[in-house]
Amino acid sequence: MFPFSLDQTLVIVYFLVTLGLGFYKKSETDINSFLFAGRKLTLPALVATLVSTWYGGILEIGRFSYQNGIVTWIVFGFFYYIAALLFVKFIVPKIIHSKIPTIPDLFNNAFGKWPAFISIICVLLMATPAPYLKILADLLNYIWNIPKIGGLFIGATLSLSYAFTGGFSAIVRTDKLQFILMFTGFALILSTSYSQYGGIPYLINNTPNYAFQIPGNFNWTYICVWGFIALITFIDPGFYQRTFAGNSLQTVQKGILISVLFWILFDFMTVFTGIYALAILPMESTNPYLDLAQYILPPIGQGLFIVSLFAIVMSTIDSFSFISAFTIGKNLVPLLIHAKDENTILYYTKWGLCITAVFSIALAMLFEYAVDIWYMVGSFTVPTLLIPLIAGLYNVKLKKPLIVMMLPMSISIIWYICGIIFSSTSGPLQNITVLDPMYPGVIASIILFLCNKNK
Repeated sequence: MFPFSLDQTLVIVYFLVTLGLGFYKKSETDINSFLFAGRKLTLPALVATLVSTWYGGILEIGRFSYQNGIVTWIVFGFFYYIAALLFVKFIVPKIIHSKIPTIPDLFNNAFGKWPAFISIICVLLMATPAPYLKILADLLNYIWNIPKIGGLFIGATLSLSYAFTGGFSAIVRTDKLQFILMFTGFALILSTSYSQYGGIPYLINNTPNYAFQIPGNFNWTYICVWGFIALITFIDPGFYQRTFAGNSLQTVQKGILISVLFWILFDFMTVFTGIYALAILPMESTNPYLDLAQYILPPIGQGLFIVSLFAIVMSTIDSFSFISAFTIGKNLVPLLIHAKDENTILYYTKWGLCITAVFSIALAMLFEYAVDIWYMVGSFTVPTLLIPLIAGLYNVKLKKPLIVMMLPMSISIIWYICGIIFSSTSGPLQNITVLDPMYPGVIASIILFLCNKNK
């Protein structure tokens, strides 16, 4: 008897094809080639890698849309489209023309060593693959019943192995396959749901009222804070890296605009799949996407959909892990030991992959939902980096850049902690700290910028 089920067989085939693409060609040994694909990314490659790496928390999107309905599109879609369009207009030309390859390099050049060090910490927080490793471990547990810790180690090994030798070019090659698979899987499950149950009238009649209401289960204060969190696009190290790796300004700008169109399409597919799960499923047992696939798809269709979920998650894990690794090798190590030759940087970047894997596995054991860490990291890093990064790109000098970075971060962290402490109390403190920590942090950052910029 064949030892694997159809689902398991399709996933194994996907792993083998992905590893084959990743190991197909070894990267050249210079920094430009290993970290930035020689700055030769073409339009199709840029679109594929931007779109595929954007959705690593796909199971969280399913859970969120199942629980909250159409407002998911506002929280995780609309605000990010606006941020991406602003990024194209105001940030991309500055990155291309500055010829500064990373965010910490920008802070080091503009403001000095310690602001660069703070930016490194923020980049490592933003680029940790921990939440996505956890989701990959959940998928491995669903398919093979592998314990969580085993799934984390397997997921890290599979996603990082080819980046060790192939660099960024290997990641882009696998992203092209994953781009195709992600749209194929969700087109399959969404079209099947529509053909079997009907369209919008069916969904409206078979879901709670909140499913098609905005703000739905939330208040506008909470939704607007996600608008600020979407500004993390401006300081996203993945966006920065891919912008720098594009073969021209026109390619990058056109690539991001096309990517926004694909994001709109894919967000429509993922959110409505979650709403179909809310309408169709008697109850949720594992995850809305997985439960719906098992409920309505034939075995081959279910297997293909599960493969698409693996592709989405792995495309983000390898990209984020690689960013964390070269942040350690290219930015942190030279800042600490003043080593700037290419061989040393590449050596520590490869070790950075191992360090990232171990750290991310440990971090993934500490939290339950990826959306919680997205919210927390965004609340702390946006007030810290956003205004100083724009100042650095536009050559605006700051008198005390370390204070402009540290004070907003400290305010946001203290506000967050006080919110936890006073959440169960009543009175003025509870009323004040219920405000999301992003707001006081960003306000402090703007005030400090205005007070510290050189005229």
